[in-house]
Order: sequence, then structure tokens, then C-alpha cells
Amino acid sequence: MKSLGRLGAGIALAVTGFVSVNADEYNHRYSQGDKVNFYVHKVGPYANPQEGYAYYSLPFCAPDNEHHPSKQNPGSNEGLFNKLRSNSIGEYLGGHTLRHSGHSVQYAPKAPYTESCTSPSPLTKEEADKFTTAAKDQWLYQMYLDDLPVWGMVGEMTSVDESTIISPYVYTRRTLVIQYNKDRIIEVDLVSDPTSLVEIKAGIKLNFQTKFVWEPSTKEFRSRFDKYLDKPFFKHHIHWFSLFNSFMMVLFLMGLVALILVRTLRKDYARYALGSGDVEDTDAGAYDENGEPMLDENGKPLDTEPLVKSSGGPLANEDAGWKQVHGDVFRAPTLLTVFSAILGTGWQLIVLTLGVILFAVAGPIHGEIHEDRGEMQHAIIFCYCLSSIVSGYVSGSYFKLYSAAKSGGRAGTAKGSDSKWQAAMFLTVVLFPTLVVGILSILNTIALTYGTVNYIPFLVILKVFFLWVFVSVPLCIVGTLAGRHAKVGFG
Repeated sequence: MKSLGRLGAGIALAVTGFVSVNADEYNHRYSQGDKVNFYVHKVGPYANPQEGYAYYSLPFCAPDNEHHPSKQNPGSNEGLFNKLRSNSIGEYLGGHTLRHSGHSVQYAPKAPYTESCTSPSPLTKEEADKFTTAAKDQWLYQMYLDDLPVWGMVGEMTSVDESTIISPYVYTRRTLVIQYNKDRIIEVDLVSDPTSLVEIKAGIKLNFQTKFVWEPSTKEFRSRFDKYLDKPFFKHHIHWFSLFNSFMMVLFLMGLVALILVRTLRKDYARYALGSGDVEDTDAGAYDENGEPMLDENGKPLDTEPLVKSSGGPLANEDAGWKQVHGDVFRAPTLLTVFSAILGTGWQLIVLTLGVILFAVAGPIHGEIHEDRGEMQHAIIFCYCLSSIVSGYVSGSYFKLYSAAKSGGRAGTAKGSDSKWQAAMFLTVVLFPTLVVGILSILNTIALTYGTVNYIPFLVILKVFFLWVFVSVPLCIVGTLAGRHAKVGFG
């Protein structure tokens, strides 16, 4: 009874703590004056979204507020400026490495406010070259406020008038317009002021300003991601007549192919029936079920004499015509172990694809996948681990079926087949992961070499490895054992 009382008290305490929890970016509910985290993601060329660098790799200055590094205790880790956010495995795999922007954002203040900063020292030639490259290649930066992404251009190549040479300029003022409905953030827009363009030169100091404007809105919280969707695509009506027309065309083609096959194989079926004694033969020839005489390839009545033994009984059914291909269809492959692993991996990828599609279709139940960063990557990892049992079963059953066919049922080869199913299981476990790890290792090395943010940290790789070892591998082994002991046949 005491343990039950403690359990009840613990549950009550947990419920009380849950009810009184502060609003934050995870439940997306805020009160006036609450702090809202404003993150920076990456900066890179507009024409190549995969090439992303850290936002503060460009010589932007830190906002002059309580998060400024100069106002933190030396050696302390309390400052939020450029601090790495606690990202999930899916976010890292998706290339999302968010860091705090250093801006102090308050929820729904009574009046707009501006945060500014000035370069601590004049731009060096190296720093000016970075801004020049960003302006020439049309670099843009990406930020997140309450999981809502916004984008802005770093600068552009322009001139004061037509007679002036085109030079690189950088935007120094931007306005963040935030719309909210009661205690939820609905929409975020970023506008760069074209009058704030400053020509990039070595030796100058840049003053950056960010203005925060909060506006009430009547939009619903569930529709806040609609602006990021491709509206012209999703507003297209379904052309049911075209779908029905295509469906009927497919049925017509299937019927046409079936008719050709039936007409082609009808004589072979009749010949097999004669060989097995299912069709009565007379002196005049053979007749089908409709009473009409069956003809050979030359249009003459089918002669049944060669199909009858001298003793008067029918011959044993011999392979002829299309039936001769069964020797190729049911022949064991040369590399049975490798082929079994490839077949099992293929079925696993099919189940993985179907699982991810079903997960995406069930978005209204668990939340739309485009609303949470890394959710698609989480679904892929989860479905891959669970579908490992499918790859093991298919690989094990296929190996058992064709190893028996290859040995022809001989007892002398049973021991050899038993010693090879472990190799088939091992290949099924490591074949696809080895290929993926090899490709990702090359891409990760390139990302680290060029200093981009699209690399996978070692700790994330270690977590994925543990998921593979303790979830995927055991399920694949269980599936292989189940397939090895399953009743399989060519029927």
C-alpha cells in the first residue's frame, strides 16, 4: 500500500509539474514578455542549397544585448550567443545544425524595438572578401523562430547609378515581422531594407540593425505552414476522367496481351493434355472441349499417333514449347548467397518505402512531417530497423529453397548448404549498411574539408550504429531463422 501511495503521489506531482510548466518552443505557447529563441541555421549560395556554412562564418557582429560575449563571465558557458542547440538525430541527418542568434526576442511586446551592433574592428581584407563572395554568389541566410524558417539575402551586386561600376554591397538593416494569435506565433517574415546597402570595402565598420515588429493575427495555428507549401501544385483538382481513362486503357492492354498469350499457348496446352491422356484421341485426330478438331502449326489435323506408345498408353509428359523455360526460371543462381542477400535487401527497401509513405499519409494523426525538422529522417531510421526482419526472412527462405534445388536433394551437399546460410545472413545484415556508410563517409569527409554545416557529427554516427547493432541486426537474424525453417516450394 505504501508503494501505491508513493506511486500516486509521484503521478500527482508529475501532473502538477506538467500543468505548471513554462511556455517554450516545444509546446509553441507563450505569454507576453516570454523569451523566444531565435536561431540561425546556415548561409550559402542561393543556387546551391546543399552548400551551407555557419552563419557567423561571415563577419557579422554579435547583437549588443545581455547575450553578448563581452558581458559573459570569462570561461563560462552561460552565454547563448552562437550556442549550439540540442538537435535530434533526424535534424543532424537532415543537415539542420541550429545555433542561437544572440538576439533577445520577447513575445508580443507593446511596441516594436530594434537591436543593433557594430563591427568591433574595421573589416580586414579577408573579411571584406568573404562579404564580396557572398554578394557575388547571391548568398542567403536561413533563420528559425519558433520552428518557422525565414530567409534573407546577405547582399547583392549593384551600383549607385548607371554610370557607376557595379560593386558588392551588404544589407545592414532588416525587419522581422512576427504575427501572433493569442499565445501562439503564426507567421514570420523577414524584410531587408534596400536603402541600407553599404558598399563593402576593407577598413570600414558596419552597423547591423534588426527590428522586431509584432502584429496580432486571426489566422489559425494549424495553418501557419501553408505559406511554405507549393500552393499552385496543391490546388490542382484531381482529373478523375483522365484517371478513369488511363485505368481503362491499362485494362484493355492487359486483356489484349492475355488474349495473345491464350491463342499462342492453346496448342501447347492441348499437346500436354494429349500427352497426359486427358483428351480422347481417335483415328481421325484429336478434338478439343468444344468438339472441334485441333490443328497443328500447318493448319492440318493434329496427329496423335506419335504421342501414343506401342503398347497403347500415352507417353509421359515431355517439356516442349514455352514450358522449356522452367529450367531457367527455377534454376539456382550461381552466387546464391549474394543473390539472397540482394533480394532480401530489395524487399526491405520496398517495405521501408511503403512504411514511410504510410507515415507521411498519416500526418494529420501524428503531425505533418513538413512541420518538424528531422521527422522524415526519424521515420526512415525507424522503418529501416523494423523492416530488417523482412530482409532476413526473404533472404533465408530464398536461400533454403534454391540451395535444396541446387543440391538436388542429395544428402552429401546438406552439410555444405547448412554452412552457407550463415554467410547469406551475414551479407543480408551488412550489405546495404556497408554501401551507405561508404557513400556517407566520402560525403562527410568532403563536408568537413570545406567547413560546411552539412556533416554528421561522430556522436550521431555512434547513436545510429547502436540502433543498427541492437535493433536492426537482431531482427534480421530472427527473420533469417524464420525463413530458414519456413515451408517453401516452387508451387
